[in-house]
Order: sequence, then C-alpha cells, then structure tokens
Amino acid sequence: MNLQTVNANVSRVPFFRFLNFEVQSLGALHAVAEMTFEPRHIGNPVMELYHGGIIASFMEAAAAIAVHPDFADVPAKPINLTVDYLRPAPKGPLYARANVTRKGKRIASVSVISWQISEEKPVAEGLYHFLLV
Repeated sequence: MNLQTVNANVSRVPFFRFLNFEVQSLGALHAVAEMTFEPRHIGNPVMELYHGGIIASFMEAAAAIAVHPDFADVPAKPINLTVDYLRPAPKGPLYARANVTRKGKRIASVSVISWQISEEKPVAEGLYHFLLV
C-alpha cells in the first residue's frame, strides 16, 4: 500500500478530515503521521494548547493505520487505550509514530508516541489495542 492511497483513504473519513493529518511514512508494522494545527484543536484558549482528546484521537488514528493501512474495507476496531500526557502541546505541527508491538489473528497492540519539535521530548505516549475483524 502506497502513501498516496493511504492518504486518499484518510481524506474519505470525516473525523480524519477534522483532525487534518497526513501519513508521512508507512511500513509493515509502523506509521508516522503529521497533523497540521487548526484553531479548532485548542483545548486551552488562554495558553493555546492542544486539547488532550485531539492528541489521543490523532494517536489512535495513526495506530489504526499502522495495524490496517487498507482500512477502506474493514477498519480495525479500537477496544482499549491508555494515554499518558507528558507535557503541554502548544500550537504547531504535531507528529505521531505508531509501532505495532503484537499482531495476532484477532487482537493487535500498538505503542504510539506523539511529539512536536523533538521525538526525544514526547508530548504523549499511549498503548492501543484493536480488534481485527
């Protein structure tokens, strides 16, 4: 599956369009995506910080794409997630790297980190589990 096809599929999902992200790289067991900042992503209008739910949703989208890049037919269904917020995320581009740590016949586990300027200083990290149907 190439990036152009994956990004075309991303643009067909209304919530993914709301998040406004693009997949930058894709492998058999990983995906990296970049989300462009939009004022609607703000959770704290005084400090202009990303809303935590936007960060978690973006990370979930990257994880789902890493598990099943051809999600146009049957998407992976999230069944559990844990997100640790490590530092505030001011307005600007946000990145997420999703690595599939285990993929069986019915369940997949994916670890995700999100950062802004440096991957060594993550904004959040999470563990996502998906039901594969």
